Amino acid sequence: MVQEIHASGFQAGLWLAPFVCEKDSALFRQHPDWLLKVDGKPWCCGSNWSSFYALDIDNPAVLDYLRRVFDRVLNDWGFDLVKLDFLYGAAPFGNARESRAARMRRAMELLRSWCGQKAILGCGVPVMPAFGLVDYCRVSCDVGLDWDDVWYMRLFHRERVSTKQALNNTVFRRQLNGRAYGSDPDVFFLREENCKLTAEQKRTLATVNALLGNVFLASDMPSHYTDAQRDEYRRLRRLFEHAKQVEVETENGVITIRYSLDEKRQELRCSAIYRE
Repeated sequence: MVQEIHASGFQAGLWLAPFVCEKDSALFRQHPDWLLKVDGKPWCCGSNWSSFYALDIDNPAVLDYLRRVFDRVLNDWGFDLVKLDFLYGAAPFGNARESRAARMRRAMELLRSWCGQKAILGCGVPVMPAFGLVDYCRVSCDVGLDWDDVWYMRLFHRERVSTKQALNNTVFRRQLNGRAYGSDPDVFFLREENCKLTAEQKRTLATVNALLGNVFLASDMPSHYTDAQRDEYRRLRRLFEHAKQVEVETENGVITIRYSLDEKRQELRCSAIYRE
């Protein structure tokens, strides 16, 4: 598969979650001693799929296994980029010898040593421990197929699955882009099916991503695009590649993004994104 991707003129990427394992996985069943324990029980750090559990990065067998996984993926199979997700699982807490931040930084240094010069897109990782160690990093929560999540999710955590909150993150963490790493603002949508965002909301999300991000990802099947959607994709791609002198101003609940394109100064105004 990688050879076919390269033959088409593209680079190949693979999604991995190196510091966690699913409850239904062979690794979970065969290596219970590899799991991070809390009060003698494996620490569950996510409910996706069958739920997943953290691996213990203090266990030499875990590190040897992960080193061999990356060697297989990057050197034997030839992938050019890995998107590494749920990285927070490496450091749910600290201890008397090592703070949580130091543990997370150590985990990120391990990833860079295993990946060498291959590109890393970090995801699900606290933004600071990733500084200088990944090529790209998610700076937002996951976008959703709705504008915002159900109201009661606000009571639990702000960085929930929410298109509205993802936009907030992208705007207010924009200073990291090109300094700490290339910012990944998550995906945008142009499709109509299986998406409850209005046309204006989709356009806002996609335009902010194109102007303030360093990763340009659509969660669509481009082969299904209408002529109008293809035109919109081309507009966004042009913004992503050619917009210059991007400036952001926030006042009275309104976010204004100014930028230059074709030597013309242009403006995007987003009303009340960050108000709850």
